[in-house]
Amino acid sequence: AADDGGLDCASSKAANEVDAGDGSVVSSGYAKMEEDDASKTSAILSSYVNIDAVDDDNFSVASKASVLSKFSVQTNISQIAAAVLPKMESLPWTTFLSLFIWAAIPAVVYLLLFTQMGFGESFYYALSQQFGGQAYIPTSILAGYGFVFYVLDVDQWNTKAGNVFRVLSIASMFVLFVIIVMLVSNQFPYGVIALFALVQPLWLLSVKTFVYKDTETRVYLNWLSGPLLLLALLTVISFVVWVSDNYVNQWNQVTKVMAAERTQCSADFSNYPNCMSNNGFGGTCFRLNEMVDPPVLVFEDNCEYTCVYVYDDCANGFVLWGGPILMSLSMIFLGSFCTFLRTEGTNEAEIFNFGKIWIFVLCILWASASLAGTAAGVTASLATLTLASLVGSAIFMSASFSKEHQKNSTKAVIDRLRQKYSNSLDYIRGAFIVTCLPFIVVYFFLSVVNQFFRKSGFNPIAQPSKEGDDDHDSLFTVKGKKQMSRMLSWDRVRVITIAIYWGIFYMSMQVIVAQLTVVFLSWLIDATADFGMAAVSGIISVVGVVMFLLPPVPGVPVYLTLGIVLAAQGYETLGWMGSISYATAVGLVLKLFSSSLQQKLIGEQLSHIVKVRQFVSINSTLMKSMRIVLGEKGLSIPKVAILIGGPDWPTSVLCGIMRLDLAQIVLGTTPIVFLIFPTCLTGALMYMTSLETYNGNPVYPWAASVTTVTASLTAIVQFGSMLVAAYYLEQTTTRRAEEAKAIGDDEEVKAADEKDEYMNKCYHDVTRWAVVPAFWKAVILVSMASIIASCYLVQFFSDLCFVPHTLTDSIEDNLGGNVANMFLPLGWVAVGLFTLSTILLGLFSKWGGNKAKRLSDSESSDPLVDEGPWIFC
Repeated sequence: AADDGGLDCASSKAANEVDAGDGSVVSSGYAKMEEDDASKTSAILSSYVNIDAVDDDNFSVASKASVLSKFSVQTNISQIAAAVLPKMESLPWTTFLSLFIWAAIPAVVYLLLFTQMGFGESFYYALSQQFGGQAYIPTSILAGYGFVFYVLDVDQWNTKAGNVFRVLSIASMFVLFVIIVMLVSNQFPYGVIALFALVQPLWLLSVKTFVYKDTETRVYLNWLSGPLLLLALLTVISFVVWVSDNYVNQWNQVTKVMAAERTQCSADFSNYPNCMSNNGFGGTCFRLNEMVDPPVLVFEDNCEYTCVYVYDDCANGFVLWGGPILMSLSMIFLGSFCTFLRTEGTNEAEIFNFGKIWIFVLCILWASASLAGTAAGVTASLATLTLASLVGSAIFMSASFSKEHQKNSTKAVIDRLRQKYSNSLDYIRGAFIVTCLPFIVVYFFLSVVNQFFRKSGFNPIAQPSKEGDDDHDSLFTVKGKKQMSRMLSWDRVRVITIAIYWGIFYMSMQVIVAQLTVVFLSWLIDATADFGMAAVSGIISVVGVVMFLLPPVPGVPVYLTLGIVLAAQGYETLGWMGSISYATAVGLVLKLFSSSLQQKLIGEQLSHIVKVRQFVSINSTLMKSMRIVLGEKGLSIPKVAILIGGPDWPTSVLCGIMRLDLAQIVLGTTPIVFLIFPTCLTGALMYMTSLETYNGNPVYPWAASVTTVTASLTAIVQFGSMLVAAYYLEQTTTRRAEEAKAIGDDEEVKAADEKDEYMNKCYHDVTRWAVVPAFWKAVILVSMASIIASCYLVQFFSDLCFVPHTLTDSIEDNLGGNVANMFLPLGWVAVGLFTLSTILLGLFSKWGGNKAKRLSDSESSDPLVDEGPWIFC
């Protein structure tokens, strides 16, 4: 019943009080936990040495400290492992083998029909080219069928005939969905992996129904964890063996062209008009020669090697090649989820931890795809796989619990979120609005249509309302009305403002960091190509320090640039490993030097400003917990994790604001070398990938595939440290709360908070939705709509907004020598909407601030006074 070192609400209420032996009274639950911890501690220590029984002459205090330190480290690691690793139950080998075979059937079918390891390319072509043009027919039928199903409340038809019709309707819609995905597989190849993630749990549940019908559902699902994880492991091993067996099974520029041609993916010449062939028959200015081993690309005269980028949008080839890995990821997700459906009950904390693991895994894959230059189509693949896997796990969850249990569990999780994060819920609501507003609008529209059919009496089987006459006359359904009322009860101006800030942050990261930073670094790489090692080292060091001092710029692009530039300059004299090691050393020195500047010149100087200390919430429990962890001397897992996993600029500046010891912070930052080395190695491999022979073929054809591995290692270190940092901050906040409280508050900040509290109340009063003038309502609503539209354009139509550009691309060749050419017309629209949203938000905030100041100065309690000409709504 323990959660993060304490008992949950239900357990704490149920725990009996017992005498602690010293006159105090403690909870029996806590006493039991302490007894268990003491037993575990004693057992682990005894495995090293019985400290109390050892003669002090032979076993020094330092030796005891060493044992205790080793025990502390192992305890930390075991705590993390216990929190995140899945727990599996043993099974008889016959049962295990049987379940493994049943689980392997859909996996084998997918490998054969939808991956390059099988007949995926032929199957894709046959489906898409022969029948792809007919996809609109089943799509129209499914859309109409689903609309009728919803508005007529078919899910509420509880008669015998209604149940049969509902089951047949669901089965028919699923079959139509499968047909659609198959028909559009060439245009949307990531749909098939989503199909696998949905079909496999349904298949395994059908096996339970017909083969293991006498076994309790939750027991059966828990049994599946081992077979699924083993199947995923064997799939990965098979994929690695297959890739290593033959050159054509690797993923590089040559095999990418081969896959694009075999799957009939058309070349995109919009950004490369000079790459069309001059032979009069169209096509590309290069061709694939498969008559030699290994196959090579043959280029026409004046045909640049960058022309192979005309196939960058052909994600189907990558998904066909990497399909086994995506399939394994889906099975790992499902198998891990099954471990949390144990027979003794689902631990709420474990499900939360499982969600953190899934986010962690996705971050690893996305980072590796981005760093390896294979991100075309991968984003959509991962997004689709995530959604499909979550739906698949929801299917398992629904099969495991009754509807009443599901309702109670959902309510318990929501109540916990409200209790633990009540002050942050508006931030969650803002993120929900900026990401899901279009879907929210569609949902409420369908609710109106559904209620119309309910009130019309067209469907006598469905009940229009169960809440009284008022609900019957409502525009929305009963459920829709409750959800609308809940949303209208929010502090709408605050939630909308936070939503806009979320959008601004996202756009800043996507445009400034993800696009412009890469373009600048690619220019730097190109500009220093003819310089010597000493000159390049000096230039890149100065630029690196400047970039580290910019708040939004992360360290990884700088390390990548070091790996590319210094490896390119030094591999002929130092060798590849020597130049990579040199780049790593330069990166470490740059990081430590820049962190020192950020801490001493920025953080400590800003620490004299009360507003700055107030902005970072210096008196909050979180900041005090960070002070406790980072203030420890030496190297510890929590301290190193925060310094490595935290954002570069904010973490160093916060250390300065908290006036921590510089030497100890530098010492704690030193292990970042384990992040710098794989990142520099990835950069060097990216440069190796760009090297070509005299006829335009890659010198190192294996480099692109190895880049994915090294990029994954980089992402594991980066996001692993972030996960561990978050874990320890939460542990410190919970378990060392009294120690955090003992740290005195900053009195100046406390006084400023008290002063601003009244001003914030005034701002809240004058910006209550009921009293905001119609004009200013329109201003903030247009600002919100603009930022949402901008985010959606960049997220879902990135290829139409920006010209793809990597660190090894040339601005002259790829962008025509003009950085502005990176922005396509739709990209300029997105930037314009972003700018408009930012300006409108600034105007609204200025208006609200002036109104709040006038209210505060006049000490008026009526926020309805408005000197402007605008009317109230």
